Amino acid sequence: MEITMDLVLPRDVASVPATRKLLDAALAALGVEGHIRDDIEMMLTEACTNVIKHAEHGADYTVRATIQDRRCVIKVIDSGTGFDAALVPLPDPAAEQGRGLMIMRALADDVRFASFPEDGALVALEKHLSYGEDSLGGLLTAGSDVPRGDGFRPAPDEPTARLFEMARTGDTRRLLSQLDNGVSVDLSDHRGETLLMHAAFHGHPETVRALAMRGADPDRADDRGHRPLTGAVFKRENEVVRVLLEAGADPRAGSPSAADTARLVGADEILAWFEEAAPPPA
Repeated sequence: MEITMDLVLPRDVASVPATRKLLDAALAALGVEGHIRDDIEMMLTEACTNVIKHAEHGADYTVRATIQDRRCVIKVIDSGTGFDAALVPLPDPAAEQGRGLMIMRALADDVRFASFPEDGALVALEKHLSYGEDSLGGLLTAGSDVPRGDGFRPAPDEPTARLFEMARTGDTRRLLSQLDNGVSVDLSDHRGETLLMHAAFHGHPETVRALAMRGADPDRADDRGHRPLTGAVFKRENEVVRVLLEAGADPRAGSPSAADTARLVGADEILAWFEEAAPPPA
């Protein structure tokens, strides 16, 4: 299955929600799971907003979205002078500039930048897709998988996918019963995201607590280096943050760390918790 959408849009803020709605409608029709659509919506918003703010030449820009089996690739192409993203450091948490790049890197499975002197710049965002049970996308991609050469592990089989769905929906009782039957508490998916990480990102503190009590590692990072505590801070899941701290999660681990992320999003209350849990070295 391959679906391609090409949108040529005016450099106007009104184009951003229009683009989001068009792509989300296609993803929803295929049955792409909601949490993945949410991530795609946010990273697309940041990419388009960056074009509107920073592209210097030309009255429009292009968004090209390709849905190929279990992968979505979004390319945002402007007609400005571009920039070298490799030279852009992580943003100062007190500054507004640079936050979009951090968000895109956090949410996408792969981010690539290209700049062409006098001709503009391209941002390519890649996201692995998973489909709901009996969905159109699931039927169209039955038997296919993401090629091993693109950095992804094979997508989980159906029984394993159900375990991650239990974590995402906070179905603690059923999830724990599966652990009692021998499922690893640190089971991870094709992106290295654990059951605890899925529960944390989707705001289920009781599920996070139950998994931590069974021995789940609260600091285990996924394949991109993201950690449960950092994701919970980014999504403002305050109760989950509390539970992870109680479980021993380190707010200064990783880059960006949960503490860096709290400063970036202005979560002063969470920062105060971090100071209580792990005061900075003198």
